[in-house]
Amino acid sequence: MAYPYYPATYNPGYNQYPAFQQMQQPQNQQIQNGGLVSVRSEDEARNYPVAPGNSVTFKNESAPFVYTKTMGFSQLDRPVFERFRLVKEDAENAPKTDDKKQDIDMSVYALKTDLAAILGEIDAIKATVEVMKAKKPTKKEKDDE
Repeated sequence: MAYPYYPATYNPGYNQYPAFQQMQQPQNQQIQNGGLVSVRSEDEARNYPVAPGNSVTFKNESAPFVYTKTMGFSQLDRPVFERFRLVKEDAENAPKTDDKKQDIDMSVYALKTDLAAILGEIDAIKATVEVMKAKKPTKKEKDDE
């Protein structure tokens, strides 16, 4: 729509004052997982190019190691390189962990009777506080303050 006293290129929705424009807040960025790559040596994993904001996991074919290389979001950040040793466990000889069957030493826990005694003491303290709140200070106590 053309406006009579403005040039044809006038856009009433255009904000000429950038200071008044709403600033966008930066969103939280997360490192992206680049998957698992098979390598022949640790040097090959260290020299593998990783894009900024990404993390790649490497499996060494010739040794029981796994490496991770993580790049920050800035190109100036140094990569973080971590090395993990893989340990194979024999499923037959490994101790089984059964969540339902845990040996818990019940002697270290409080009994209900112990808790009842503590609750009784707390109730007595609450009653004392209520009595103190209800008691109005005398004229002599006010003068001492």
